[in-house]
Amino acid sequence: MMAPGATTAIRSAETLAALRALAAGERSLSVRCSDRYARHFLARGTRTLFDLAPRAVLKSVIEHAAPGSYCFAIARTRHFDQALLAAIDAGAQQLVLLGAGYDSRAFRFESELARVRVFEVDHPGTQARKTQILADRIGRLPENLELISCDFNRQSLSDELARRGFKPELRTIFLWEGVSYYLPQAAIDAVLAFVAKCAPGSGVVFDYALSSFVAGDTSTYGGSQVARWLKNIGEPFLFGLDAGEATSFLARHGLHVVSDLGPADLERRYLATTRDGSLGRTLGHVRIAHAQTAESGAPSQQGERP
Repeated sequence: MMAPGATTAIRSAETLAALRALAAGERSLSVRCSDRYARHFLARGTRTLFDLAPRAVLKSVIEHAAPGSYCFAIARTRHFDQALLAAIDAGAQQLVLLGAGYDSRAFRFESELARVRVFEVDHPGTQARKTQILADRIGRLPENLELISCDFNRQSLSDELARRGFKPELRTIFLWEGVSYYLPQAAIDAVLAFVAKCAPGSGVVFDYALSSFVAGDTSTYGGSQVARWLKNIGEPFLFGLDAGEATSFLARHGLHVVSDLGPADLERRYLATTRDGSLGRTLGHVRIAHAQTAESGAPSQQGERP
């Protein structure tokens, strides 16, 4: 769920799917960012454009229109993927995709998730289109996947999950991608409080905007273009944190920081190319945090920042 309105949610979700589909053909990265399912969620005209236009031209147009967006999509996808796989290795028994959009992890990591219950929570409008596309183009859903329609602003996340068999006593990883910006503080607090009540070792990974950007500072890389796009679609950012605020903010919610990555961290970790260069720059006004509940019998500790 990118934003409250169903139409906007679908448009925003498809934009991210387009960036992931383009990134799937990126051969210069040291570690590939491959989402072979992203293409299924593109409108016919977008798929045709991708087939006909040279990749270099598409990337140039995107970078001109929305500087940093393409590289941020790559870095964020890879970071969330790595966090998911690490959580599975650590014994996570449930995965919750909050505001799932056109996320394909239930398919991309189907073998790794074979013993994990997967819950996709999203706005009804986006989820209805996704379900239809899956039926038409992929033909099946993994048996361990539950699709849950929910509006964070109007419905209780805990109630909706409980109705579909979610068990808070099991170790869980929550992936909250591209959502927090659009929600009011009360909705953010409610989600984090729910995560904190889950089993020891449960965690949440989410990206968040800088509070300065929310307040109107668009001087960061790509900031002015994103702000103009948000104004055009009528969905302003509502939530943000200062660059050094995540640790104390999450501690107030009973969670400790595992990592809190800014633009330079993301570029260094995920945008390195095979020729010892960098693919490009990422958005300057967005960071990614990973927080966990305390392990059983262990005190809550602050994770080191890269």
